[in-house]
Amino acid sequence: MEFILFIYLKTKTMKKWNWKSVLLYVVRLVELIVTGAVGGAAGSVL
Repeated sequence: MEFILFIYLKTKTMKKWNWKSVLLYVVRLVELIVTGAVGGAAGSVL
């Protein structure tokens, strides 16, 4: 949660960022979290 808040604050302060790159960054972050969660679940089952 703190990490998400940190990213939010960074994007607020850096308004020069173009939104496509921010969106891409968020999507990659979500992908990492999802694959990590799935990998962790699969690892605990096996």
